[in-house]
Amino acid sequence: MNINQGENRQDAKEAFEQNYNQAKTEIKKNMRFVGLLFIAVIIGILLSNSFYIVKEDEVATVRELGEIKKIVVDATNIEAKLQNERDPRFKNVQVDTTKGLKFKIPFITTVEKDTSKIITYVSNTAKINTQDKIKYEINMYAQWKIIHPGVFRTSLGTVTRANSKIDEITYAVVIEKINSLMSIQFLANKENLESVLAQAKDELNVNLATQGIMLVDIDIYRTILPPSNIESTYKKMVAEREAIAQQIRSEGLEIYQNTVADTDRNVAQIKANAIEESETIRGEADATALEVYASGFTKDPEFYQFWRTLKSYEETFDADTVLYLDKNNAYLNFFSNGQ
Repeated sequence: MNINQGENRQDAKEAFEQNYNQAKTEIKKNMRFVGLLFIAVIIGILLSNSFYIVKEDEVATVRELGEIKKIVVDATNIEAKLQNERDPRFKNVQVDTTKGLKFKIPFITTVEKDTSKIITYVSNTAKINTQDKIKYEINMYAQWKIIHPGVFRTSLGTVTRANSKIDEITYAVVIEKINSLMSIQFLANKENLESVLAQAKDELNVNLATQGIMLVDIDIYRTILPPSNIESTYKKMVAEREAIAQQIRSEGLEIYQNTVADTDRNVAQIKANAIEESETIRGEADATALEVYASGFTKDPEFYQFWRTLKSYEETFDADTVLYLDKNNAYLNFFSNGQ
């Protein structure tokens, strides 16, 4: 019997038990790591489902077990609260006007986000008839935005369906408004057309508010005239421009005549004032001269008489003057008696 053989078996058994225990320890460590990792994943999932972010260019519909509990809209949005008051389905829905990071209940609360930006809808070509039976082909656009994401999600759901709804109701109203215009008003009177489109927009928004959206602007960006109407429309446009030109000329002539009349009146007034002023100055000067004369003449009346007689001779006689007077005439006083 080999004694070493028993010892080898004992060593093998001990080695086996040591390896088994070591493997068992490693498995426990790995299981602990897997457990911790699983817990971390669960916590991460819970955390990721406990918060949501609404960006500045977004609106959101918050549901709990499928029922709408809250909407998140812009701070300037006042239509959402009005819509809650009009629609009994949303009377208990909270309107949140703050955006950013928000809390929700995991797996119970769901959040649906939509854009708060203005969305542009471009129509297909449509034919219209103005009041004077002129046909046109027009293309229009509408700009709209979501004012109540809850109503929007319930009624329409997508931008595509919203565009279809706008196309469905907008064309009828706009075309009806344009059909009441004359062709000249439609083509040349921009203010009149804008007024008509503004009325159409107000009417449409009453209907679209029940869909959670609102038109911001509608306008016609392209007008095509069928070839059969080109000549008559051209003549109408020429007549319209000639009428405008004649009106401008008449207004210019009226301004010219008023300006000339005002100028003539001002000139006459200036002349009258100048004459009045000159007569006043002349009168004052004559009065002053008379005062000076009177003051001087009263000092020597005889000299004054002599001087006035000489002035009279100077103004009365010349080389061809012949007077027949008595020598004792007072007028010849200074020629008599040797004087």
